[in-house]
Amino acid sequence: MSKKVTLKELTLRNFKGIRDLAVKFGEVTTIAGANATGKSTVFDAFTWVLFGKDSNDRTDSGKGAFTVKTVGPDGNPILKLEHSVTAVLDVNGEEVALTRTLTEDWVKPRGKVEVELKGNTTHYFCNGVEIKAGAFQEKVAAITEEQLFKLITNPAYFPSLDWKTQREILLRIAGGVTYEEGAAGRADFAAILSQLSGKDLAEFKQEIAYRKSRIKEGLEKCPIEINAIDSVTPEAPDYEALEAEKVRLSAELEEVETAITDVAETARKHYEGVQEKRKAINDLRNQQQDVVFKARQAAQKEGYEKNAKRNEVKTSYEITKREATNYNAASENGLSDIRYTIKTLTSEIAGLSAKVEAKREEWNTRNAEEYKVSTGGLICPIYETLCSDASVLRMDTIAKEKARAKFDEAKTRDLARITEEGKTLNQRIAEKKVRLQDLEAQLSERMEAIAAKKAEYAKKLQDLEAEIAANPEVTVSTDIIPEDLPEWKEIEARIAEISATISDIPAADTTELTAKKRELTALLDEVKQKLSIRATIEKNAAKKAEILAREKELAQQQADLEKQEFTIDELNKARMDEVERRVNIKFQTVRFRMFEPQLNGGETPTCIAMVDGVKYADLNTAGKINAGLDIINTLCLYHGVSAPVFIDNAESVNQLFPVASQLVKLVVTTDRELTINHL
Repeated sequence: MSKKVTLKELTLRNFKGIRDLAVKFGEVTTIAGANATGKSTVFDAFTWVLFGKDSNDRTDSGKGAFTVKTVGPDGNPILKLEHSVTAVLDVNGEEVALTRTLTEDWVKPRGKVEVELKGNTTHYFCNGVEIKAGAFQEKVAAITEEQLFKLITNPAYFPSLDWKTQREILLRIAGGVTYEEGAAGRADFAAILSQLSGKDLAEFKQEIAYRKSRIKEGLEKCPIEINAIDSVTPEAPDYEALEAEKVRLSAELEEVETAITDVAETARKHYEGVQEKRKAINDLRNQQQDVVFKARQAAQKEGYEKNAKRNEVKTSYEITKREATNYNAASENGLSDIRYTIKTLTSEIAGLSAKVEAKREEWNTRNAEEYKVSTGGLICPIYETLCSDASVLRMDTIAKEKARAKFDEAKTRDLARITEEGKTLNQRIAEKKVRLQDLEAQLSERMEAIAAKKAEYAKKLQDLEAEIAANPEVTVSTDIIPEDLPEWKEIEARIAEISATISDIPAADTTELTAKKRELTALLDEVKQKLSIRATIEKNAAKKAEILAREKELAQQQADLEKQEFTIDELNKARMDEVERRVNIKFQTVRFRMFEPQLNGGETPTCIAMVDGVKYADLNTAGKINAGLDIINTLCLYHGVSAPVFIDNAESVNQLFPVASQLVKLVVTTDRELTINHL
């Protein structure tokens, strides 16, 4: 083999109840003890350190996880422990130490006294150096791929896989058998393969099954459709007699329709003549309305002409009155604006004058202030007597003079500031008084102009009122009596003349003819309905023939597809027979059955391991273990790698199947503690 992996040592600390255990391994290592003493735990530790899973392929987190942590008597995990497993492996003579450690993350939340468990963290080590998870997985993968490891370390793993997965693995071991190889020498097999068009045989068979189901649906519909046609197809009548009756009824109906048309035409012509006379009368009535309208217009024109001067003066009066009203409103608004500005300026001047008076009082108060100097001498704080030291007295005098000078300087500065502020206020008052005088003069001028304009408007209105009085309103009647108009009376005479010539429009009585027409039409429709049956019968016969032809065609297609299905099954069997032959020569004791016979004579794909004709599922424990070892041998040879094989319940086997791999036997005994032996 190109790669041999040997387990040299396994160290467990706080792993699944084992506090501290170091196991050294030989070519054959026996781990013995009673149930629940930790034999399987050793196997779990080996798979966990490599892949984070136990020997049953369960992870250490999530749903259905196994417990890595050691539990106490109460069944709960013992907290604040570090859980680790170290495996020392020999890979083609190179020693590699791999360690997986699970630690708890404890934190102290803000505001709390006690620490809390936040979660768990896994650490990874290679040859004592901590590495990241990805790098650790790469190290393990370089030794052996996970799926392959399970296949070559556990005799029960391969038989536990789904039969399809088992078959795929066996096909790879056998080197594969193509359908072309299975079809050799068979023309029907070659014909099937030529139809694949890039599909595999299973897909092609699924396609055939789908087509068969659609054909079956079509075949099931055919009898239903034929019965439906038969149920609605009537018996054939006497078509010759019906045709003769159709000709007779059609001729009689045509005569009746001609008679109805003649009666209606006569009535129509009379109606049109009457309508022409009524239209002439309406035209004359319209002429009468025009005569009255023109007379009323003439009267209105006469009245308007007589009152034109008065209306003109009244219009001028209304315009002048409206102009005067608008002028008064506009001028009053202008005066209000000036008066408001004058009022505002007056208020501002008063406010500024008050500020000037306040500045004057401030100046007088500041000017009246005098510097106050202490007249007493310097008193000794110890002896409480007047100081007699000339130098101290001189310094005191100088300090008092400086204080006086500082007071005088500040007073002069304040008086100058107050004086300047007063000047500024007086200047602003003078400017506003000039503005006030201008506005008062403007107000006076505006009021004089407005008074003059108002007098002008009053004079104009007075003159217009006098002119209106001099032109009194003239009344002209517009009530026109039509009968008083000669033209209107002339038209009325013509209307009476035409009206006298209009007679009542005679009714076109076609009652009997219409009833006869309905009767003939109903009879003719009945005959036509009976004749139409022929088309229905012929159409239904054509449909029935079409369905029968389609049914025959579908039946032939169904037979062809069933033949193809049979050929495919035969091809699969030929191929799988060769696969079985090639697979089974790879094993010493185990044989695999690739097809399961069916009651209908067919065969369905499967993958069943057998030893001496007995199925794997029916073997005893020893038989299953040895069958698993035979499979492991073949897998190791195919992949060119071997790894430690863990054999559970090894006490059940008297003679183990020989393997080239390292063996770890887990043996059940009555010993309460684990015992480890090496060969």
